[in-house]
Amino acid sequence: MSKKKETIVFIGRSGSGKGTQITLLKDTLKKSYPETEILHYESGAHFRSFIKRQGYTSELMRSIIARGDLAPDFITEWLLVDEFVKYLTADKTLIIDGFPRTISQALTLHSAMNFYKRGPVKVIHLKVSADTVRERLLSRGRSDDVELEIIERRIAWYNTNTIPVLEYLSRQPQYQVIEVDGERSVEEIHEDIVKLIDDTVEL
Repeated sequence: MSKKKETIVFIGRSGSGKGTQITLLKDTLKKSYPETEILHYESGAHFRSFIKRQGYTSELMRSIIARGDLAPDFITEWLLVDEFVKYLTADKTLIIDGFPRTISQALTLHSAMNFYKRGPVKVIHLKVSADTVRERLLSRGRSDDVELEIIERRIAWYNTNTIPVLEYLSRQPQYQVIEVDGERSVEEIHEDIVKLIDDTVEL
C-alpha cells in the first residue's frame, strides 16, 4: 500500500516539541506511503504570515500581539477554514498543529470534520510539565519567549483554555485522544507516536 489517509491533531504547550514531532512523522509517512499527499496546517505559521500583511485587520492584530494578548477565536478559526477550503481534498492526510486551543475552536474543528467526513481523528497530546516549558522556551531564545512573564501567562492560559479542549474531544466518539510523554528523547517520542498511529509503518 503506497497511499494513506489519516487525520491527526497535535495539541501541546508552547515548547512541547510539536513541530519537531510533526516533521519526523511527515517524513516517516512519506517513506512508508510515497503517494500520500499531506496537508499540514500549522496555526502559528499562518497567523504570523497573516499579521505581516497590509490591511486594517492585520494592523489591529499586530497591536493585539504587541500587547501580549492572544488572537480572537474568529480570526484563528477563519485561517483554518480558509486553508481547508483552498487545499483539503478527500484523499489527503491532514495534520493540524496548534488548533484547537479553545472550546470555540474545538467546535469549529468538529463542524469541519463532520462536513469533510474525516474520522477517526487522532489527537496527539504531547504532555510536558510547566517547568520543562519554562526551560525550553527560555533556552530557544525566540523573541516572544524571552520574558518569563509572557511564558507564565501562556502556561496559565493553556491550563484554563486548552485542557478543557482535550476533555471535550475525549468525550466525542469521533476522536481518539492519545497522551504521549513529551519529557523523553525526540526519538523515543517519535517511535511512540508512529506506533500509536499505525504499527505497520516502518521507522
